[in-house]
Amino acid sequence: MKMFNRSINKKLLLILSIGFSFAYADQNIEIVGGNSAGNPKLAVVNFTNEDGSVSDEVTSDFKITGEFNVLNYVSSDTVESGAQYTITGNVSQDPVSGQMQIEYQLLNNTTNQVLLSQTAAFNKKFQRKAIHAIDDNIYKKLTNTPSAFTSKVALAVQQGAAKYAVVIADYDGYNPKTLISMAHPIASLAWDKTGKYLSYVTYESGKPVTYVQNIAAGTRYVVANFNGSNSSPAFTANSQKLAVTLSKDYGSHVYLVNNQRYTSSSQAIPLINFGTIDTEADISNTGKVVFTSDHDGGPQIFMTDLNGSSPIRVTNGLGKYNTTARFSNDASKITFINRNSGVLQAYVLDLVTQSAYPISQNANHDIAPSFAPNDKLIMFSSDNGVYISNITGTTQTKLNNLNYGQVIDQRWSKSF
Repeated sequence: MKMFNRSINKKLLLILSIGFSFAYADQNIEIVGGNSAGNPKLAVVNFTNEDGSVSDEVTSDFKITGEFNVLNYVSSDTVESGAQYTITGNVSQDPVSGQMQIEYQLLNNTTNQVLLSQTAAFNKKFQRKAIHAIDDNIYKKLTNTPSAFTSKVALAVQQGAAKYAVVIADYDGYNPKTLISMAHPIASLAWDKTGKYLSYVTYESGKPVTYVQNIAAGTRYVVANFNGSNSSPAFTANSQKLAVTLSKDYGSHVYLVNNQRYTSSSQAIPLINFGTIDTEADISNTGKVVFTSDHDGGPQIFMTDLNGSSPIRVTNGLGKYNTTARFSNDASKITFINRNSGVLQAYVLDLVTQSAYPISQNANHDIAPSFAPNDKLIMFSSDNGVYISNITGTTQTKLNNLNYGQVIDQRWSKSF
């Protein structure tokens, strides 16, 4: 059967090599595009009694956002006068229990007002998690919105000739945990809204079959194993159903299945039968559905809803090839892959203004973009790296601390 490049089989041909090194946070991100010179200046002063890992991680988190011009200083005395905000702190450790403690402050230099003054206590092995939580508190105070620092990402990777895995990690790639490992390809990751479930497709039975895994319990079950291919899952907002692409009838089309163990009596309710190939559905919290279809001759992105309304094409004037759309969590935008002159590039389309623009720089083979839970960042893979871009595409960060294997797919969790 004819399928698009974004199908599972084609995705497996676009696996990407990822470099790795263990060091402090600021050495493991690389700002590869954009200019933060016009952004508010945020001074991060080395914390008292630290080894460099604390201030480096704070610096890294705020650089990735692309919202601040982040500068690191050895001491408060060296902070330049133009810095609007300063983060300072002190690190201590209880000699008996080994418990770590960080006292930190956020200062508005313009008004000389202390905006935050708090203390965080934690076990040493959870230092990175604690710093992400500290940075979230600071970010909320500065922007009045939550950050993505404490969120999770899932990656489907190949770790050898016949070893594949799903890895869940912090948003910046640290603290990886293998969810499942097998000798068969894995692709098409999809989180539910709560972050409790992750769906994926494996070839362990000799064909694409869709699974759902309870992350905390470590248990999994088949939700779609109908005749033919079962791929491209996406949860409804209440997690009770999933949209899946099935080839059990003529062509490939999108159906709804229950989020429960598949049996021979399981039903698949038709949702989208628009072209010869309808696939890659994603469902917003409002019940809108975007999907890829060949209805107009080549892969384009269309929108419908869970009631089966007549699909409307949303990728207009963007060339002959647009695939793999994913909603922002507020459903106002989608991110997707556009191909132009052989270049696959991550894009954003504002569904309100209808403006579309690329958010990756120097791209050749971008795949699988998805929004952070706060909708201000997008993660995607390209060539030899995994990247995070801010929503405007003005700052792009390469994550250099990923050595899980060759990336097939990745997806940012919808929950914080």
